[in-house]
Amino acid sequence: MRVANRMTDKRLKALTADASCGIVPGLYVGVRKLKDGTYARYFLLRDRGLKRVFTLGKYPEMSLAEAFEKGLRWRKLIAEGIDPSEQEKAARDALRPSPAPQKEEDALTFEKLIWKWIEFNTKRGRWKNAEKSRDLVWDGFFRNHIPKEIRDCPVVDLKPQMFCDALGEKWGTMIDTPERILSDAKRAIDWAIRSEMIPPMVNPCQVVDGRLGDLLPLNRPEGGHEPALPPKRMPAFFKALMQLVPVSQTARCLAFAILTSARNTTAREATWGEIQQDDDGRWLHVIPRARMKVKSEKIPFDRKTPLCPEAVQLLESAPRVGRSPDSYIFPNVNKGRNSPFSRDSVRALIKRMHDKQKRIDGIGWVDPDQFHAKTGKPRIVTLHGLARATFNTWAKDAKGYSHKPFSRDLRESCLDHRNESYQCAYDREQALGDMREVYDAWGKFCMSLVHVG
Repeated sequence: MRVANRMTDKRLKALTADASCGIVPGLYVGVRKLKDGTYARYFLLRDRGLKRVFTLGKYPEMSLAEAFEKGLRWRKLIAEGIDPSEQEKAARDALRPSPAPQKEEDALTFEKLIWKWIEFNTKRGRWKNAEKSRDLVWDGFFRNHIPKEIRDCPVVDLKPQMFCDALGEKWGTMIDTPERILSDAKRAIDWAIRSEMIPPMVNPCQVVDGRLGDLLPLNRPEGGHEPALPPKRMPAFFKALMQLVPVSQTARCLAFAILTSARNTTAREATWGEIQQDDDGRWLHVIPRARMKVKSEKIPFDRKTPLCPEAVQLLESAPRVGRSPDSYIFPNVNKGRNSPFSRDSVRALIKRMHDKQKRIDGIGWVDPDQFHAKTGKPRIVTLHGLARATFNTWAKDAKGYSHKPFSRDLRESCLDHRNESYQCAYDREQALGDMREVYDAWGKFCMSLVHVG
């Protein structure tokens, strides 16, 4: 195992990228490039058990020797089950003079403000066409991303560093969640100021031209086209995926999404009531238009996806947690609550599969045509890329993959793209029949190696 060299002041002053300090496990220097071209350097302590990154201090205000001493001390506290940041905060609070009696508006915590803001905007109909209600979205944010220190903090006491500590690492690895959290939080605080719930203050969640923007990493994960596999590698990927299906509902969800060319949310939030039969007894996934990216204002009928035999078999073998039509097909039962898997769960599954495959072939499950801007390495595939981009590439190449030609309109209809000319111009049942041919061929292709070897 490679051991990091001990950091020195000379090396630290010249750092332009994050680097381990050595000596103390998990202690490293986080480097942030400022607008004026200079670099800010912070001592950070990562604990993989708690899945947290603690900020120890900023260099040179904190010396390297002080960082080593503090890192060792905090490591011991973590090993004893103590949160060192909470202990340090409690010690600081104990030294402060007793505060004056708080006014009612000063007691408005961040969590209370978010719920008030959501209630206000919901009554105004702001999110009436959203796929998921904003309170459910923020319930997930609070459970998975916002620490208690921020939730219970009075809004007037919030600082940019608190949000950087909570979301800094995710800001550099997750495409949209941290951005959505901070965008909503900024709007909520601005609303509280306009409504005179709190006195005027500098918004701690302002990223653009704000202090938080100076603290957060500059590097963001790539957007644009989602990384996808070349179709020729899909059967091998599906074989590896099907080995996980018996023990993983996330794997089953990913397999279903691929077989139905579904969008991320459409697959994860599928319910048993959406699985229906047509007049000939053939199975369909009937998705209310309100749950689709293209809403009823554009297309006046629900989305119907024919299910190939392989997709039907996935559902028949799936454990059923709830018996109501609204029960999720792929539930993530968390502390007794029935809810769909998060995007992060699917992303983590694919990452584990990639790591395992890379140990086998040195490549893993990556898009050979897309590369990380920072590392230059090929990007790991995603659900969206596998289920839609790989599917579309396969469907376009009839000769290369030995299936009958599928017209562009038919492919667009399978992908539920905005221009629904095929389904709108022709008899819908005929369109469904043609779509079924596409999905039946796709299902056979995906499963072609599952029972081989």
